This record gives sequence, C-alpha cells and structure tokens, in this order.
Amino acid sequence: MTAAETTPVGHDPRWVRSRDRLHAAVLELARTSPASAITGAALARAAGVHRSTIYEHGADPADLLRSALRAELDEIRRRCIEPATPDTIVAAIGSSADEVFAHVERHSPVYARELAAGTSGLGAMLAEHFAHSIALLIEHGALTPPAIHDDPDRFAETVAAALAATTVAVITDWLRDPEPRDRELLLRRWRAMQPPWWPAA
Repeated sequence: MTAAETTPVGHDPRWVRSRDRLHAAVLELARTSPASAITGAALARAAGVHRSTIYEHGADPADLLRSALRAELDEIRRRCIEPATPDTIVAAIGSSADEVFAHVERHSPVYARELAAGTSGLGAMLAEHFAHSIALLIEHGALTPPAIHDDPDRFAETVAAALAATTVAVITDWLRDPEPRDRELLLRRWRAMQPPWWPAA
C-alpha cells in the first residue's frame, strides 16, 4: 500500500493542493523523461514542495505518475459511467471511450514511452482501471456476457480482465503509429475488437 492510499483524502486543503501540484509536476516532467529517471529532488523542485511531501502522496515519482493519470481516468468514469441509466448507458460508453482516448492522446509522450518499455506500471494501471469500468457495466446490466458452465461472478471477472487487457493492447499498438496519430482510428480499432455481445453504439 502506498502512502497516498493511507492518507485521508479530501479533508485537508493543503494536502489536496500539494497532491495537485505534484500531479501537475510529474505529468510535465514525464513528457520528456522516463519516470525512472525523475528524482525526488527534481519533482519536489518542479512542484514547489518539500521533498518529504512527496512521500505523503506516493512511494516514488512513478507511483505519483500512476496516481496522476489514474485520477483523470477515474474522473471520466465518475462523470460518464457511474451516473448512467439503462436508457443512457450505450451513449455513456461511447462518451467514456472518447474521453479516455483523448486522455491517452493528451499524454501520449508518457504512455508511448512507458508502455513500450513496460515500465512504471502504466499497463497494469490501465488494465485495472478498465477492468473496474467493465465490471461496473456488467453489474449494472449494460453488458451481458454469454452464459457458460462457470460461476457467473467469476466469469464476469474473467471477462472484465480480458476486455481490459485487449483495450490496453489496442492503445499500446496505436501508440506505435507515426505522429500525428489518428484518434478516430484508435476508436475504430477498439470497437472492432469488442465481442459480438458488446452493445452497439
């Protein structure tokens, strides 16, 4: 468990301000430097905080990078997926995909380098985020996996993990395209990889 996970979030405005400054700083530094090369001193200097403050929010700069990117992705899920109703869920899935892929494009220098190198745990972070989102869709009845001779809850976990891994693979491969990349092509590739029982847009 990281320091960030053991700290009460949202109760101390100073803690929130420090987190936001660290997130902004690590995202900027990671555009041009591998996360493994970002030192605590450089991050503290860029964020304008004391070095010890870093460890109130994460174990190291790579941990803070994952936290910063995850925060943006989680906000998309909160806005698009969590409040959706049966009547709006298909549109919500489309909106969520659009925003997630815009997020990937916005941070493409970071994702392209780190996913290609398999460093910083960004692949696992993305897979965990997508699996959680897919599990929510299954739980809410927006996705209905085929029935097989298996425990439905365990199979739902398998489905969520498999679809999440596919999404990470599609993103990773798209980031290998030469710049300027076509985000609409990313969306088409992702849709083409969905199973037949995925809801039509």
